[in-house]
Amino acid sequence: MHYKSHKSYNSLGQTKDDAIGEAFDKVAKILGLPYPGGPAIDEAAQAGNPQAIKLPKARLESAYDFSFSGLKTAVLRAAQEIAGKDYTFPSYELAKLLNDRQKADLAASFQKTAVETLTDAAVQAVAEFKPKNFLLAGGVAANQALRKELASRLNIPLLCPDIKLCTDNAAMIAAAAYFTKPKPADPLKLQVIPNL
Repeated sequence: MHYKSHKSYNSLGQTKDDAIGEAFDKVAKILGLPYPGGPAIDEAAQAGNPQAIKLPKARLESAYDFSFSGLKTAVLRAAQEIAGKDYTFPSYELAKLLNDRQKADLAASFQKTAVETLTDAAVQAVAEFKPKNFLLAGGVAANQALRKELASRLNIPLLCPDIKLCTDNAAMIAAAAYFTKPKPADPLKLQVIPNL
């Protein structure tokens, strides 16, 4: 998002398939790591080699759009190959065939590719739109590798919420909604409009 004020912003890009958090969750499941996948991948990656497995980055028409389903599938295929199985082998049975080192390498390689994908787009957006600062938000904002990569590659201040505020997008959505409508006189009489 290119954000000028609470009421003036444009969407620069979005995911074309899996959200980044969903990709973390699905890769964690393949590796037999707990839910939610983001923190589990982040922790497992600490013991892994991010260069161990070469994974693809999606190339889309817009530099600001993302696609993570191919990356997730590439991790699945790499895990199947490491386990000595073909593409028909079920993903939910792979974790028991992988040792801790293999899981850590897969987690680190996936995380590196996912983080670079997001950071490459962020760096390009900063160069094009020249904002005063960059705000990282949403559940993936808790990812330590993403925070470090953005901090090292952006030439403007990086704002990151406290980790405990990065667990649920509901707070971010509520904060955005707060500025779009006047406050109701009586919150208990506020009508629920799910499609608003």
